Amino acid sequence: MAGVLIAMRLRVLAHTLTGARAASMISGGVAGLLLAAATVALAATSLAPDTVRGDLLAIVLACWMFGWILGPVYTGGGDDSLRPEQFALLPLRPLPLAFGLLTAGFVGVAPAVSLIAFTALIAYATALGTAAVAVSVLAVALQLILVLMLSRLVVGVLAVAVRSRTGAILAALVNAAMAVLLNQSWVLIWAAVDSELLTYGFPPGFTAALQWLPSSWGLVAIDAAANGDWTLAVAAVAGLALLIGAALATWARLLARRTTTRAGMQAGRGSLLDRFTTNAVVVKELRTGSRDLMRTHFFYYSVFFGALYTLVPLLIDWPGMLPWTGVIIVSMAAATSANLIGLDGTALWLGLVNPGGEQTEIRGRQIAWLLRTAPVAVVATVAGTIAAGGDAQTWAWALALLFASLGGGAGLIVLVSVFALVPVLEPRRRSGNPLEAGPIFGQVIGTLLLVCLTTVPAVAVAWAGTSLDRPLLTWAAVPVALVTGVWLTLWGGRAAAARLSATGPELLATMRSGGTVTATVVRADAVKLPPRLSALVTTMWIVCWIPLFPQGIIPLWMILTGSENRLWFLALHLSDPWRVPVAVAFTLLGLAMLAVGTVIPLRYRRAPA
Repeated sequence: MAGVLIAMRLRVLAHTLTGARAASMISGGVAGLLLAAATVALAATSLAPDTVRGDLLAIVLACWMFGWILGPVYTGGGDDSLRPEQFALLPLRPLPLAFGLLTAGFVGVAPAVSLIAFTALIAYATALGTAAVAVSVLAVALQLILVLMLSRLVVGVLAVAVRSRTGAILAALVNAAMAVLLNQSWVLIWAAVDSELLTYGFPPGFTAALQWLPSSWGLVAIDAAANGDWTLAVAAVAGLALLIGAALATWARLLARRTTTRAGMQAGRGSLLDRFTTNAVVVKELRTGSRDLMRTHFFYYSVFFGALYTLVPLLIDWPGMLPWTGVIIVSMAAATSANLIGLDGTALWLGLVNPGGEQTEIRGRQIAWLLRTAPVAVVATVAGTIAAGGDAQTWAWALALLFASLGGGAGLIVLVSVFALVPVLEPRRRSGNPLEAGPIFGQVIGTLLLVCLTTVPAVAVAWAGTSLDRPLLTWAAVPVALVTGVWLTLWGGRAAAARLSATGPELLATMRSGGTVTATVVRADAVKLPPRLSALVTTMWIVCWIPLFPQGIIPLWMILTGSENRLWFLALHLSDPWRVPVAVAFTLLGLAMLAVGTVIPLRYRRAPA
């Protein structure tokens, strides 16, 4: 059974590793190898003091485990090249099927990279004696099986859990926490360095907590074997084996449930009567947003992301990001709503059969999005600014950015949804993982950038007022934000309605086919990027945010407001007159990387045959 599934997986990989997917796997594999090499170097060299090397290695191994657990959740379900539903009609018992799928899962780049990383246990044991090395070899194998099993188990649990509203909200919390951890990890690093933990060691309670994590049980067994405590060594190894067995049995039960039941994900349907009046569309959208689990997941993801992103810096006693909680929530809500029409699937035909109703449909969607997003964002902005002890200038900036991003987001979500629609499976056809939202990464990133651009007029006025020390001019940014926000909402709605009226059948065909159907035929070879360019574009999209925000826009704001905190922002560690030029240079670098990642695909898409 396992051999057949391994052969099937190899054949699937051989036929799917082309173009962007191959480039993504190559770039991910290179990045993973670098991290694995760093893990081995930490265990095998004197990069870290002996007092903390074991604890640091335990932390790194925990990161690998949580990466396996949360990574598939963050990316929308992980690898489904062999789906359990494909074997539903075969006379297979759940446990053998689970074991076979787990064995086939070892075929791939990620398991190979993780195996290299876990050899750090062997490197760590070489200085502790022969017995420790023998135990470490067994620990490496069990550690790899464990992380792969936990990854499959968590995806299986979520595939069942997010079939309910509560489960979708909890999944959004996990996703948001993972994203914040990736973006705000500098806070944890700064906290560790600032408290000199790397010199004097970690507190005993923290070390004990690390040892209770399954990712550290291999280390515990190695240390116990080196000290001659074979009872503890056997207990740690047996604990890994028992945990793997329990996880496998639980996953087998989840597979049985997944292959014999269907996800009850039905979006709310509005009444056909008066459907095309604005009020009816608003009510329909609000009900759909509360009943469609994918929309629920996206909305709460935005709220959790904004809240956690600004709360994490409190670990280093820096409340400076709290006033911007609402702005971040609005930006992320706009980005995750940019496929607004795509989420409806082929239900678009209901609007197309009513000529002239496109404007009402678009306006109703905009109003519903504002009614759902604005109250949360306003409360978060007010509460965050009060908690941070913001002065009058901070209030002006926070309100101006909030109103501008709300108006810009309301205009962008309908514009992007009709100009860059991504096909999504119908709610009734989605698999056991309802987080499958299609390839929307580029759409999300592009919308985030566009939302930032919509705040430029308000930012320019506020910047001028702050620079010239004229409070009234700074507060003038608020009405400017209101005017630009209203204009962008109205203009975006009109443009989206015109596009929907002109290309509605093409958009419907796109969603029905799951491919790209436009009014003009585009050659497939003009759209596909070569592997090297695809890897370059992916890298630009992922890396550009580091120079743009953490090293560019945020330091500029801190310089402007006279903040004395320097943290990890390079520009703030320089003296005048170099601080502003360096921060501006980082901002321009981020924008340039973003432009490269955007222009290259557009040029290939428009290239002649």
